[in-house]
Amino acid sequence: MNTIGVILAGGASRRMGQDKALLTISQSTMLTRTYKLLLETSVSKVVISRNDGEAGHFPDLYPGKGPLSGIHSAAMRFPNKNLLILPIDLPLIDVSTIQRLLDSGEKFSRNVRFGEHSLPLYLRNTETTRQTLDYTLRCTNSFSVDRFCTHFPLMKLQLRQQSPLFNSNTPEQWRFAMQHFETSECSVPTEVRHGTC
Repeated sequence: MNTIGVILAGGASRRMGQDKALLTISQSTMLTRTYKLLLETSVSKVVISRNDGEAGHFPDLYPGKGPLSGIHSAAMRFPNKNLLILPIDLPLIDVSTIQRLLDSGEKFSRNVRFGEHSLPLYLRNTETTRQTLDYTLRCTNSFSVDRFCTHFPLMKLQLRQQSPLFNSNTPEQWRFAMQHFETSECSVPTEVRHGTC
């Protein structure tokens, strides 16, 4: 079973105040940039989980239940594919970081993430995975990706620098992340490296 890339871009972006998927880096939206990054890895194709009615985008089967609902929708729609899941709000993510996650998942046939970061995630899309996702969304009040991962063997990779996983959910976090692209050096601001913003 090969792996597809899944972009989670269905959130309401309430803290950002505008659609995170449409924020731009170097004249490219986050949605386009994330899509292109995944295409540069060895996934077989890239799909987009997004509740906007656009052709080619697939909506949540259980709306309003966060990223786990997007993961569930991808797992159900592509039952014969493992999933390399990337959220839309990682502006500093790079191809080598994503590929490392993919390589580890495929090599060891395990669910894989970086340390305590619940996303990005390599997810083996088994029947048990789909049943657990469906049960969690229908019959519980806990829609945490982190908690869902505790149901399966999980491999945790370590990163020397945490900056590729810097999460931008607010305008302040976004401005800090954008300093990375505005400077001539490829250094990330201290606040970004340590997540103190």
